[in-house]
Amino acid sequence: MLQAQEILLERYQLQKVLGKSAIRQTWLARDLTNEEQVVVKLLTANDQLQWHDIQLFEREAKVLQQLNHLRIPQYYDDFVLKGDIVYFALVQEYIPAKSIKELLASGTTFSETEVRGIAIAVLKILIYLHKLNPPVLHRDIKPSNLLLDRSRNQNQIYLVDFGAVQDRVAAEGATFTVVGTYGYAPLEQFGGRATPASDLYALGATLINLATNISPADLPQFDSRMQFSHLVKFNPGFIRWLQQMTEPNLEYRFHTATEALKALETNELATKNLTTNNIDNQIFDPSILSIRKSLEKLEIYIPTDESPMKLVFGGGALLLWILFILTSGGTASTWIGWLFFLLGAAIAAWLTLPGFVENDVFIDNKNFEIRWKLFGIRFRKQRGNALEIEKAYISKTGGIGHKKVLEIILAVGINEYSFGRLKSGLTKEESQHIASEIRNWLGI
Repeated sequence: MLQAQEILLERYQLQKVLGKSAIRQTWLARDLTNEEQVVVKLLTANDQLQWHDIQLFEREAKVLQQLNHLRIPQYYDDFVLKGDIVYFALVQEYIPAKSIKELLASGTTFSETEVRGIAIAVLKILIYLHKLNPPVLHRDIKPSNLLLDRSRNQNQIYLVDFGAVQDRVAAEGATFTVVGTYGYAPLEQFGGRATPASDLYALGATLINLATNISPADLPQFDSRMQFSHLVKFNPGFIRWLQQMTEPNLEYRFHTATEALKALETNELATKNLTTNNIDNQIFDPSILSIRKSLEKLEIYIPTDESPMKLVFGGGALLLWILFILTSGGTASTWIGWLFFLLGAAIAAWLTLPGFVENDVFIDNKNFEIRWKLFGIRFRKQRGNALEIEKAYISKTGGIGHKKVLEIILAVGINEYSFGRLKSGLTKEESQHIASEIRNWLGI
């Protein structure tokens, strides 16, 4: 093995070993021509070296020469070092940052906001790689290959180690060298059939590792899917997004990094507590609809729009009717009057009171709750698992004493939970806006 302070090609002075194996060495070195630090990767030509190792090393050098991205270490040089032992060498930019694997090992924990930020940063790198002609597939995204630079209060992510890179998608019937890390690489990659969605799976598995601090290989599985939602208190939409990123079936996984980024950004926006009175280009009175949201909770308040004067006039009419009955004497007609009074009061309440019903809807990381209130007093409550909500849509339902009105439906398996004003109902625009906010927040 080479030693520290040795100089290669009269230019690269080795300083410190960053990593090594039977056939590979990675050194931190100094470029004597400009005094900058660089990374020198060496492939040792010994009896353990396989032909595919040389192929991958040459492919890495070839691909890195073509890449130009601020978050990918820049290619500088490659050469063959001949002597008693032959080395294939690759020189590239040195990024003075720790890998996420090192940070996890040191006890660093990542918040949901940080995990989301890393997801967005890596997806943007993958969009660049996958849109090259031909597409470049990394094939080994994992915590040790992501560097996090926290200097200058900026969390910058770098994607490194292109030793498993594939510079085109396999043609029909063809396969490539099987590479990848167990737990992070999807099944199709172990079959030599990597696609852009394979990198998405590896990124999703890496993010789950960050969220749980548990290696994906050690997580419980059901139907080949990682079971992790019970270990984190993340926004349900983000959990669903991670689940789709790590779908074992390619058909149900995001197909492109652009698609995955768009879905994540939609959910990201849905968690921001932005206030607006302009919904679908129509101005609404803010008192009609209140929506408050964050990563942890979505709260929707639907007040009544009925006028309190309706109760005043109704109560006054009933009072006059009572006075009439009380002053009419004790004849039989009085009892008939009382009967009509009770019947009229019941009908009036049936037609009037539903218009004063208000709804509070709470959805957090685990559960949802719908509360029904009349004059501030709760008279009904429904609860369920937020992660089990499959759909949120609007539907027409029977209004009391009126034509059909719109309500919002939450579908949980065969059960449906509805809310909305019982009498006058929500407008179509209000209903669509509420349903859209729920879907985006839940990621459905």
